[in-house]
Amino acid sequence: MTLIRKAQQQAFLHKLARAAGAPGTQPDVPLALLIYGSDTGGVRTLAEQALQALLGKQPPQDNGAQGGHDDAGQALAVEVLDEEMLKEDPGRLADEAQAISMFGDRRVVRVRNAGAAFLKAMQAVLQLPAVEAFIIAEAPGLKSGAALAKLFEKEKRLAALPVYADDAADVQRLIDTVMRAHGLQLEPDARALLAAQLGADQALSRMELEKLALYCAGSGTVTVQDVQAICSDVSAHLMQDMLDAFFSGDGARGVRLLHGLLQEGVAPAAVLAAAANHIGLLRSLRAAMEQGASARQAVERARPPVFFKRREVVARQLAAWTPERLARADESVWQATLATRRHSVLEQALTERCLLSLALQARQHGRRAA
Repeated sequence: MTLIRKAQQQAFLHKLARAAGAPGTQPDVPLALLIYGSDTGGVRTLAEQALQALLGKQPPQDNGAQGGHDDAGQALAVEVLDEEMLKEDPGRLADEAQAISMFGDRRVVRVRNAGAAFLKAMQAVLQLPAVEAFIIAEAPGLKSGAALAKLFEKEKRLAALPVYADDAADVQRLIDTVMRAHGLQLEPDARALLAAQLGADQALSRMELEKLALYCAGSGTVTVQDVQAICSDVSAHLMQDMLDAFFSGDGARGVRLLHGLLQEGVAPAAVLAAAANHIGLLRSLRAAMEQGASARQAVERARPPVFFKRREVVARQLAAWTPERLARADESVWQATLATRRHSVLEQALTERCLLSLALQARQHGRRAA
């Protein structure tokens, strides 16, 4: 069983919904699931679908719907733990895994923000002679190379389901799928603007696209003005401006915009995910430059296209960010993401420190390049 990739996940959940018997006793019924990756919203949604499946309910089709809250009936069968609880009581997971339901129904232990404490607790569970409850663990931000992910990917009685933020190709496919279903085409700049605002959360991306498609129904073509009218909220503009400020070396402006985003309710994890995506954009543009393109040519030829109002500032950023520096920046953002998961009370400060460090590098190297 082990690793269940994105294309296989919905079929896997449907198998779980049809399966019966104790956890780990049938090929389609693992002992535990680990749902992890950079798409925080996607991790939670898939965990909710897995919960429905393990409770014997057919999961919904992957139509972008967000997972809901447990209903009253489910509350009797579901025990919710988190990483902090397991730090304080390492044996709690094993106790819950062995507990038999008072009502004779299927029990599920759901673990949120799984990390090192859950890894240790899970290793103990694997030594138990019998396990009565299913385990669903959520680890938003966890990379596939982490020890916890490796355990679930290699152990036959476990299953790992990675959920990563859509890359540029995924976003383009999603845009095409939704627009084609509504008989719509996009102007190139409308596509660029739309793609820049999507991808961090597939469910939310699909909702935005459906909303845009309804607005443009019957027109045949989606314009920049349509995207701005329907999908361009304050947070999206702030995020783009903030990233351009930090990666251009303007830390003071970046911090002001970051604070604005946080006040709008944007999570620090989403900010770091957006920074990682921006680094990915710069790395692809740098690769084009390695093939002989100038910075301006690389930006103008980018696919998906960079929104025309950002092309000049993104081209200037490439002077400061070499492939080696971008690799280090990517690692810095990843380490900051891990730190925010371990110290959630400090997540805003850790995010700000990481981005200011990037701004300092951009300013120093940008001046040298000039």
